[in-house]
Amino acid sequence: MSFDARTIEQSEAVVKHGAPIAPYTTFGIGGPADVLIEVYTEQALQRVVSEAMAGGMRWLLIGGGSNLLVGDTGFRGAVIVNKIDHVRVEGNRIVAGAGADLGEVVEAARRHALSGLEFAIDIPGTVGGAIRGNAGAFGRAMADVATRIRLLEGATLVDRTPADLGFAYRHSNLKTNTNIVVETEYTLEPGDRSEMDRIMGQHAAQRARRHEKGLHTAGCFFKNPVLPDGSKIAAGQLLESAGAKEIRAGSAGVHAYHANYIVNQGGATASEVLRVAREMKRRVEEANGITLEEEVMIVIDEPAAGSV
Repeated sequence: MSFDARTIEQSEAVVKHGAPIAPYTTFGIGGPADVLIEVYTEQALQRVVSEAMAGGMRWLLIGGGSNLLVGDTGFRGAVIVNKIDHVRVEGNRIVAGAGADLGEVVEAARRHALSGLEFAIDIPGTVGGAIRGNAGAFGRAMADVATRIRLLEGATLVDRTPADLGFAYRHSNLKTNTNIVVETEYTLEPGDRSEMDRIMGQHAAQRARRHEKGLHTAGCFFKNPVLPDGSKIAAGQLLESAGAKEIRAGSAGVHAYHANYIVNQGGATASEVLRVAREMKRRVEEANGITLEEEVMIVIDEPAAGSV
């Protein structure tokens, strides 16, 4: 299996061989990729994916690298980093490339007094990742505001509606197929900027301590469990009551403030993070009989033949 970089224009993509994945993740963890490609246009993304598919090469898409844990041995195949990051305001709509930082979209909405995305203040990651995981907070999620999602399905660009994506709590069918978000359109409502600022200030204050600057974490590691009556209980609450904040393994440990965050305290490995995660799950299951489900995407390859 190989990747022919000559098919990609240099102005549209950057191709690296053997580059570490860690700098492209918020965890700061991840070994080398066989080939790593930063793509900046829809056309480059199409060509990269088509080339990988034609060559039978495995590929992994990364946006902002949040909600992702990549193994210490890296990834045997192509890692595609989506850098399609345009943000346009068109009337009461915002159109954003999948590689755009979600915070930039929220700020664009605030500047133009377009209400509906206040809940997303300080949610880490990119537009594409937020759509894939139906990211949300404070009772709202991407499914409530996205009205058109442009996807790369195989090698074809198509426009889809939210109904096509099967949105559910922290889920879309993009988690079960290989379709890639290329662009998202949000339809918002005219709002009062001062009221929007007040709401976003409240939300940001609630999230501030768990998102301290420079913190290497993937965000909430586990989903909030859904109880038999359909209600949800905070995974962080379950973990805190189970004593998870004391859990450590090497340079990985549970956040001192938020018990559903695992922190790379400096030089942590993926295996250390997984040891912490397993102990977190064990304690909650022992204390409450509830099995936590990972929200973070875990990509762990077996060591290459002959490696130690």
